[in-house]
Amino acid sequence: MPWREKLAEIPTTEIDEAVIAEFQSEGQYVGVTVDLVIEVGSYALIAANLFKNPQMRWSRNEAILGGQLVRLFKLLDALLDQTCKHRREISVVITRLIFECIVNLRYMIANASDDLFNSYRSYSLQHELKLLERIEANVAERGGDSLAIEDRMIRSINLSFQASGLTRQDVANHRQRNWSGLNLYERAERVGLGQAYMAAFGGGSHAVHGNWQDMLEYNLEKLDDNSYRPNLDWHMPRPQILETLAMLVADALMDYVTYFTEGDATEFVQRLEDLQDRAHRISALHEAFLVKQQADA
Repeated sequence: MPWREKLAEIPTTEIDEAVIAEFQSEGQYVGVTVDLVIEVGSYALIAANLFKNPQMRWSRNEAILGGQLVRLFKLLDALLDQTCKHRREISVVITRLIFECIVNLRYMIANASDDLFNSYRSYSLQHELKLLERIEANVAERGGDSLAIEDRMIRSINLSFQASGLTRQDVANHRQRNWSGLNLYERAERVGLGQAYMAAFGGGSHAVHGNWQDMLEYNLEKLDDNSYRPNLDWHMPRPQILETLAMLVADALMDYVTYFTEGDATEFVQRLEDLQDRAHRISALHEAFLVKQQADA
């Protein structure tokens, strides 16, 4: 079915300001923002089935973009799962991964070139090359006798090189600290998301890596200056990050559908812009709710 017909099947999340004005808890705002994320995830699913050629397949370079979008869709699904289970700790981890996916997708589309895509693939295979070198060193130490598991690993690594259109020597000749020569924050800056990284998503690294700040916020109960207890309770998700994500995913999808339809995506973009408008509205209503709560306290 053409994407335009699929688009028409997706219900839009209603923002009824009269109803929302009667909300008594943040959880009710979470419910609305969950619906917005479901909606934008549905758009992502449609976008992931766009192709530039009638054979409905991606070139190797296009597959990097398509794979990023499929990953984005799956991460949104995981985020919804953990949000609805009221597990903010895990949703923060997933949110950070989603933001990285958004940044990478938008940066790649804005700077699409063979050199950039080769940099991404080559960087991704550096671990495989190191593992291959370690296996070969182990085999050499045993006088050339390899284990069955080592043979399987070597075959798997060589298949990854082959599928990537790169030789082992290509990867060895292009060792790099970061693909594109930039770290995530620098790529975020290049696509206008540097402020979002600092304000809302950079701190998610604490949750991804289990840094001390994550312990303090979610996993420990502080008793006094040098005493703690385990905090095994889950934290309730909050709406702000879902509101923001809905807007940012919509931006990434606009870039993506414009790229894969070669500009013929007006209806799709309009739906995404409308979703962003609704996300802004629920965000403003939620902020007014917080201000009123503070005034009443």
